[in-house]
Amino acid sequence: MKSSHFLKLSSILALFLFSFCSTNEIQDQETNLQTSDLTFNTSSSAILPEDYVQDLGKGFDVTWSEFSKYMDLYSEDAVIDFSNAGFKNVRIRMNDPNPDQVFMDRLKMQVDHCLAHGVYPILAYQGHYLEETATTDEEARLHLTEWWRKMAEEFQDYPPQLTFNIMVEISGRYKLDYAAMNSFYVDVLAAIRETNQNRIVIFPPVKISDPEYLQFLEIPGENDQFTMAEWHFFAAGPRKDPSNKKYWLDGKTAEERANVTGPIQTAVNWMNQTGYKTWVGAWMSGNYNKGNDFSIPDQVSFSSFMTRELENAGIPWSINAGNKFYDYATNEWFTTTVDAAGIPVRDALIDPYKISLYSGSDYSGDSVRLAPGVYNEAYLRSIGFFDNVGSIMIPFDFKVSIYKNDNAKGKADVYSMTNNNFNKPFSSIKIEYLNSY
Repeated sequence: MKSSHFLKLSSILALFLFSFCSTNEIQDQETNLQTSDLTFNTSSSAILPEDYVQDLGKGFDVTWSEFSKYMDLYSEDAVIDFSNAGFKNVRIRMNDPNPDQVFMDRLKMQVDHCLAHGVYPILAYQGHYLEETATTDEEARLHLTEWWRKMAEEFQDYPPQLTFNIMVEISGRYKLDYAAMNSFYVDVLAAIRETNQNRIVIFPPVKISDPEYLQFLEIPGENDQFTMAEWHFFAAGPRKDPSNKKYWLDGKTAEERANVTGPIQTAVNWMNQTGYKTWVGAWMSGNYNKGNDFSIPDQVSFSSFMTRELENAGIPWSINAGNKFYDYATNEWFTTTVDAAGIPVRDALIDPYKISLYSGSDYSGDSVRLAPGVYNEAYLRSIGFFDNVGSIMIPFDFKVSIYKNDNAKGKADVYSMTNNNFNKPFSSIKIEYLNSY
C-alpha cells in the first residue's frame, strides 16, 4: 500500500470567471483572460500525486515534439488558446530516440510556454525504439534508462508542475511483457531520481495502457511518494460495432454506457487497493483514424458522457489529440470538420453540464453557455440571443424545450441532439439535465 502524505499545492489562479445569474436563470459566458494572470507559482519544492490529480483537469495530447509538421506549426498562441478555453494540461508526445540540442531547445520552449500560461506539461516518450528496434531486453532497458536519464538532467531545475510519463503506451514486442517492463521501470526511476528527487513520474501498464493490466503493474520505489500510473481507453475513439468493447452508438443502452464506466471502475478499484493515483492519458471523441463515422452530434453525446464519468471518478485526462480540435496553421479552433472534432465538441468537454448556443450556423459566431433552467425573453434579449440562434450544442441526456410564448408557457418543441442549423424562433427556453441512467 502506498503511503499517504500531504503537501500543499501552490495556489493557481482560477481559469474561469462565471458571470451574472438570477433566481431562475444561470448563464455562463467565455471570458477573455489575461495570460499574465495564469502563471504558476513555481516556488513549491514538490507536488504530491494526490494534489496533482486534483488540479490537473482536462487537456490534450499534442504532437508538437513528435511529428515534423507540428513542430514547424507550433506557436505559443496554441498554449494561450488552450488555457483561455479552460484546458489545464498537455501531454507532449516525443518519438525521437536520440534527441539533439535543437530538439531539446524546442521542447524547453514549449514547456516554458505551458508553465507561463498555467498549463501542466507532461512529457511522454513513444518508445518505438525499444518496442521495434532493440534486439534484446538489455538493449531495450539501457535505451529507455539512458533516454530518461538525459531528459531528467535537462529538466532537473524545472518546477514540479512538469512531470514525466515514461511511455505513451506499450505495444510491439513488450505489449504483454509486463515482467520485462516492470524491471525496466526500476532502472528508469533510479536514473531519474539521480537528478529529480521529487518530480512526479508516471508509469503505464502494458497492452497499450489497458486498465485491465493495472493489476500487473509494479511501480518501483516502495517508499517513493512521487509516483503514479497512467492508463487509457478509447484512444482511437468509440466504435459502432456492437461486438467491439468500445461500442457506442448513442448511449441509450446499458451496454454502451458500461463500456465506458466499466474500465473507469476497474481503475478506481486498483487505486483503492494500491493507494496510487492515476490519470487517463488519451481518449478520442470520434474514430478519426478509422474513417470517422461519428458525426459532430454523435461526438458531443459520447464526449459529454465520458467527461462526466471521469469527473465523477475524480480522474483527470488528456484527449487525443489537440490537432483534432485546433488548427495550428491558423491558430484557431475548428468550428466543425469532416474528419475531426470542432467547437461544439470542445464546449462539451469544457463543461458537459451546459448547452451552448451559437449565433451562426455550423457553430460559428458568438456563443453563450447555459446551465439547466428557464430563460425568458427579456433575458435572451439581454444576452443577445433572442431570435438569434443559428446552431446549438446539447450534451448527452439533456432536454431542451423551446417556446413561442414567454416564460416557458404553451406548447414546446423538444430537442435532445446537437444541431448545426437550428434557426428556430422562440421567446423562451427551458433546459433540463435528465440524469436518467
